[in-house]
Amino acid sequence: MKEEKTSAKKTYKVDVDGKKIDFIEPVVKGRDILVKAGKTPPECHSLYQKLKGCDFEKISLDERVDLSNPGIERFTVKPPDVFFYTLDEEPETTGEKALSANQILEDGGIMPVKDYYLIEIDSAGQEISHKDTPDEPIQMKCPGSKFVSVFKGETPVS
Repeated sequence: MKEEKTSAKKTYKVDVDGKKIDFIEPVVKGRDILVKAGKTPPECHSLYQKLKGCDFEKISLDERVDLSNPGIERFTVKPPDVFFYTLDEEPETTGEKALSANQILEDGGIMPVKDYYLIEIDSAGQEISHKDTPDEPIQMKCPGSKFVSVFKGETPVS
């Protein structure tokens, strides 16, 4: 690990995807590295430490990294491993990068799926209907997507 004296304070240099970043504290969290590298919100990124050879080790957001240890200074950032979203205001997660409307409904326990369709609420608050495309993939987004189920089946008349 390179240490440089700046006004009698040591700095700890790290490389995140080619971007050089200085830390004053020797121990930081994964979240701190992502934020300082401009990868916000940090929940939308996965941080990996490059080890000797070609190995990588995942660093969680709250995991402490001791930058004073030799060989800790190289990191890479990848898309999130898990996507968070809501269905009818209930939190859901998936490890998939894309899900169909029917998969989202089924995973959320909305049954029978054929009696419902899905509306996606985008970041601007606009509604995107997936009524006519229930099996087409919807790219998961970070921060999380918002979905609403809509009943389309017949309502019994008494």
